[in-house]
Amino acid sequence: MLLCNTSAETGNGHNNPSEGLTINQTDGEHFIEYLNLSGTSNFPASELSWSIYEISQGVVNNGDPINQSNIFEKVTIENDVWYWEVSIFVGQLNCTCDFTIKHQSQNHHHQRTILVYLGESNHFPIIESIPSFQLPSDVYDVVLNYAVTWPISEGESLAGLNISMFKAEICQYSGEACVSNSFSVELPYTVSDDGLYVIQISQEEIGLNDGNWLFDIVFKDSFLRISNLHSKVLTFDTNPPNVTIFGNQNITEMSQTIYSILVDDGYDSSSVAITWTLTNPDGDTRALFGSEIIDDYSAKISFNESGNWSINILTIDSVGHYTRMSHIVAVENTPPVIAIDSSEELATDMSFDIANDWYFDASGSVDTVNDQLDLMFQWYLDDSLIYSGNNLTQSVLSQPGSYELKLIVTDDDGDSDEHLISLTLKQYSETNQDASFSPIILGSISVIVIILLISLIFTVKKSNGDFKLPKWKN
Repeated sequence: MLLCNTSAETGNGHNNPSEGLTINQTDGEHFIEYLNLSGTSNFPASELSWSIYEISQGVVNNGDPINQSNIFEKVTIENDVWYWEVSIFVGQLNCTCDFTIKHQSQNHHHQRTILVYLGESNHFPIIESIPSFQLPSDVYDVVLNYAVTWPISEGESLAGLNISMFKAEICQYSGEACVSNSFSVELPYTVSDDGLYVIQISQEEIGLNDGNWLFDIVFKDSFLRISNLHSKVLTFDTNPPNVTIFGNQNITEMSQTIYSILVDDGYDSSSVAITWTLTNPDGDTRALFGSEIIDDYSAKISFNESGNWSINILTIDSVGHYTRMSHIVAVENTPPVIAIDSSEELATDMSFDIANDWYFDASGSVDTVNDQLDLMFQWYLDDSLIYSGNNLTQSVLSQPGSYELKLIVTDDDGDSDEHLISLTLKQYSETNQDASFSPIILGSISVIVIILLISLIFTVKKSNGDFKLPKWKN
């Protein structure tokens, strides 16, 4: 299949009048002494100018005008239409030329051009590319239509034109210059009912590989006069692009990874459109975010869910061939990590007074951003669930004793982390309270003993009238 791309030189536009600006004469008229032309304009004649450009054989014409002015032979106005006439002395000129009339203003540009033959010599055919909307077939890959204008002088006849030909110099094209040696081929043609010359080009017959090819086309009539040059870039492309995707296929959740692609359409300077999409494990597809796109050929992607993701690449070349490729990425879930804060420094064995407030706070446990809010906290005692929540306190366990606790933190993908704690709850306050009363009791006993002794002394004294301490004998 083939696509006609840009022309290196566009047509003269002889058959495309600019709106609001006309020339009454037609292409190919012959003038010897004076060039007499007329036309109309919707713009004031004071804003118009005209130029004459010489056309050269077999080359691209971008030269300066050989004559130009903003003076007209005659101008009349009727119903806001300017009718203009020029009568230009061309007795010294022998050329195949373009006459162009222009309207130039700050916001608008209009022009109208016709082909004229001036003088007696240097006359040759002129070809102008006409857009073709004919689709390729099994026999040919592209159709080019040309309008041909040629000079007819005395002794010439149209019958001799049946031995004319189209010829092309062809080379592989990079977009700026030829990258291969050029070669010449004759291009067969037919003449349509409306007088257009129809060239049908076959990639296989010419022996061209896929790629961009520059065609420098000229027309040679039966009098061996060579026309102006028309250059056209044609793209021959029979195969879809080959796509290779590079990047890790096994990664962890929320890790950022760069993926890149290599596209080969079989030839240099191929124009390929690339579209990236991403399908998550649930089957939902989206375009890449702007922050994920590095350029057309690479992207930086974070996967926020475990499971199998698909990176999808669609490439379409300049003639419509396309390739779809998918790159499956297995995303492994990142399990949570438990972090516990406590009313005392955390250790494997913990002991608290049941009369005081105590807690185990696991809210600092971490997971990936997408799983953090959905973490589930479960506290077990002897394999029995006693509490669900991230903060275990004395409101759950309030009786003295020894407990083997296990905390399990689970994310929404089913991965978990666990932590074991040996907890002892004691009645430190009661023991200390009994001990605090011991001095009081001892003090009370001492006071009672003293009182009894004093009472005894007074009793003895009353009975003898004299108090004597007893003496011990050995």
